Amino acid sequence: MLGRTWKNVDDEAQKEIKKYLLEKGGAEGEAKGEYEDWRIRFSDSTFTYYTTGTLYSTFSKSYDPAVLKAWRQIDSIAGPTYTLPTKDFLIGLDETGKGEVAGHTILTAVIFPKEVFEDVNLLVGPADTKKRHKFSYWDEIFKQLDRLRRSGFDFVTEKVPPWHVDRYNLSKMMDVTYQRILSIFFRRARIKSCRIVLDDYGVGDTLNRFLKFLENQGAEVIVTTNAEDTFLEAKTASLVSKRTREAVMRAINQNPDFQIDGLSIGSANASNPQTIEWLEKWYNSKRKWPWFIKRSFKTIRKIEGKPEKVEKETPPID
Repeated sequence: MLGRTWKNVDDEAQKEIKKYLLEKGGAEGEAKGEYEDWRIRFSDSTFTYYTTGTLYSTFSKSYDPAVLKAWRQIDSIAGPTYTLPTKDFLIGLDETGKGEVAGHTILTAVIFPKEVFEDVNLLVGPADTKKRHKFSYWDEIFKQLDRLRRSGFDFVTEKVPPWHVDRYNLSKMMDVTYQRILSIFFRRARIKSCRIVLDDYGVGDTLNRFLKFLENQGAEVIVTTNAEDTFLEAKTASLVSKRTREAVMRAINQNPDFQIDGLSIGSANASNPQTIEWLEKWYNSKRKWPWFIKRSFKTIRKIEGKPEKVEKETPPID
């Protein structure tokens, strides 16, 4: 279990939350730092309210039911972090690795029944998917999440390899892949019983038509940017994607065959100095680019002294 975060908690709500925690046996401690308004020790969890309007609770190592009950009470006061279920099944789609110069682009779709929404929220909701973490961070959450399979949680991941990214239009590949994954899910859940949330990467006409068809069949379809900030199913898909990609990148970074002067490629983000240094050293060594490099990316072509623009094909439907 991770901690919990509530953002944009207004003054009236924070006072009610503070009163509840103290009445239930919490002990107020001294605020630390200029940005802390108050902190309360409650069982083996610490609740801290910040001047920015953010409330944070550390996780309960003992899994004390009183802490979980307090979290639910805070949800009722401050409002839930994520949009509550509106259908019997929740489907989230997200990707990772699309902009990195190396490694697979990972597309993931998750599905789970509304009955396990709270269980998924306890595991995934507090996870920080917008920062870099070691593989073990993602893997530990994933292992706990995987235990929910017996309760109906499931997922599908697709790896788009670098050589396909170099050849085909990636957004169109994502359109085709997501449509195929959704079709798999509808073998187990009726279309009209599903809420489908897709993080918008620039969805094309083909997938838009399919999503419109699903809407006409009774599904709730939401395509929005930063979907993981509002929809738990999208955040869960993002986490599974990151765990899958980090496993690949960890193997690459640990392989001595892909190191030069003791340096590995790192995150593969073009803004990462380590990644750029590795790319330049590898190219200057006159060695052939390894399999995981996306040679069509402008970062690579700039190093090679080639024009940035690359014409790509439309991917086949299959």
